[in-house]
Amino acid sequence: MLTISSKSRYGISALLALAEFYNSGLLQLKEIAARCDIPHQFLEQIFNRLGKAGIIKSTRGKNGGYQLARSPEHITVLQIVSALEGDIEFVSRTEEKNNVIVELFDKAENNLKNTLSVNLAALVVRQQTLRGNTLYEI
Repeated sequence: MLTISSKSRYGISALLALAEFYNSGLLQLKEIAARCDIPHQFLEQIFNRLGKAGIIKSTRGKNGGYQLARSPEHITVLQIVSALEGDIEFVSRTEEKNNVIVELFDKAENNLKNTLSVNLAALVVRQQTLRGNTLYEI
């Protein structure tokens, strides 16, 4: 079974929170952890990797916190998953390309990468739409 780990799911969730507040200031780690129901120490580890990948940036100090390093339109889920999990690779690039199985998995890999190429801005819009629909369906 192919599984995206909780590290990526938590990372995407936390970055969605930052994307919702883009250009509205910094969010503190404890606030993001509480909002997204992510263990604080685990979120620290996730943000450390995302910071090294240049996806988020932090400001230290009393009024410090985290923010996206680029606009939500320029950060994709694929970039987040790659920063946290490593590159998505179903088949080794050294394998023969004329093998039908390699061809099949190469196609599946490309389809997954295309799906994960959605940016955070689009996910924020979709999330807000779903929240709006949930509120009216009581």
